[in-house]
Amino acid sequence: MLESVAEARSGGRYSIFAVDAVRIECFQGAGGNDPFAQSARRWRPWRRLAQEPDLPFIGGWVGMISYEAGEFTEPTAQWCRRAEHAPMAQWSLFDTVLIHDACDDRWTVAGLELPDDLAGKARPALEDRLSRMESFVAQATHPRLPIGIDPFTSRIGEWNISRENYLKQVRRALEYIRAGDIFQVNLARRFRLATDAHPVSIYQRLCEKNPAAFAAYVPIHRPDGRDDRSAAVLSSSPELFLQLRGSDVTTRPIKGTQPRGTDRQHDAAASRALAESEKDRAELNMIIDLERNDLGRVCEYGSVRVLSDGEIESHPTVFHRTATICGRLRPGLDAVDLLRATFPGGSVTGAPKVRAMQIINELEPDARGPYCGAIGYVGLDGNMQLNLAIRTLTLAAGFVDCFVGSAIVADSDPIEEYRELKAKAAGMMAALGVSAEEVEQPAPVAAGTSLG
Repeated sequence: MLESVAEARSGGRYSIFAVDAVRIECFQGAGGNDPFAQSARRWRPWRRLAQEPDLPFIGGWVGMISYEAGEFTEPTAQWCRRAEHAPMAQWSLFDTVLIHDACDDRWTVAGLELPDDLAGKARPALEDRLSRMESFVAQATHPRLPIGIDPFTSRIGEWNISRENYLKQVRRALEYIRAGDIFQVNLARRFRLATDAHPVSIYQRLCEKNPAAFAAYVPIHRPDGRDDRSAAVLSSSPELFLQLRGSDVTTRPIKGTQPRGTDRQHDAAASRALAESEKDRAELNMIIDLERNDLGRVCEYGSVRVLSDGEIESHPTVFHRTATICGRLRPGLDAVDLLRATFPGGSVTGAPKVRAMQIINELEPDARGPYCGAIGYVGLDGNMQLNLAIRTLTLAAGFVDCFVGSAIVADSDPIEEYRELKAKAAGMMAALGVSAEEVEQPAPVAAGTSLG
């Protein structure tokens, strides 16, 4: 499920529901196997589908790529961990989808016939698949709830970094900034909660408590392609990482945060404070420059433009400052080239990007996994849309992992950065049925495996 469960904004207009995958590809990155190269071998030979002007996607690959796949785009970033319970990348091929247009509340069932060598197995006729999907829609109150919702139960969890150690990390990052190593770095904490709730239960709560324009539900499959039905990546991201439509490229980085107020008057003051904040404006300007450089690697000369250098957007628990940058992909390049040139996203790493990632790998004790990676689709027509996987939970092995991060710049105050993390975590914590205050006395919990 790739959903827009907030008001329709740029790129967040459509929701896509896909069932009955034709094939599933899981990439672990083991043995130096590059998930970008592996994806290219599967995506590129099949871009035979003409673009559908009225729909964003009628068939292709839906999935995710984890933050640590950056090992293959920026290998000098001193990678030392990999996520334990999530693949480095996972993509499922679908030939039938259900699409909802939030602008006119229109539902569309769409599908296509795949060539035999791509499908790899016999598939029901297109008309039969479309009829089955239409019946599903007629019987369901909402496609997000295809199964019964389990009672939500959980136990108190723990942060992997104590408040005191997080403040020390921020101060260490400030030392790197003063030394001239970096201008900005994004540092994250992880909260881990034991739970026996079904992933759909948590996802439903997440969408209710923290609605977002780029929400996603992606089951985690075993390496053999089977779904263990207890593991999934659940995202309520407000951030568009990449959109490719024909040759037109768009990215919308978020940088700059203010907690929401308790009423309209406080909300207005918080929004105004963010709009007037020189620190938050500087944060975003650094990332705008980074994203322009990344897009410049694959876009036509002179086509990269900043359409907006900072709009104030309201979200359930915070206000964000968001920029819009666009470009035109060079002839002969495609979605794989674009993804490789820009991954991981600049707003969750820092500037300069490689040095910021080195510092992240030094200071953060655990692999990020799907958090700060990307989730979305790559169509057989070559179009692509990916969120930046912030406000994202990973559920596996009886635990749910919740990460929150904050950008550290020269003017950062450690206590204020800590408060920003709490504001960003509020919606996810509400979905998990806990509050940050209840769990602020952590004991470290191991989550990563060494690369040796």
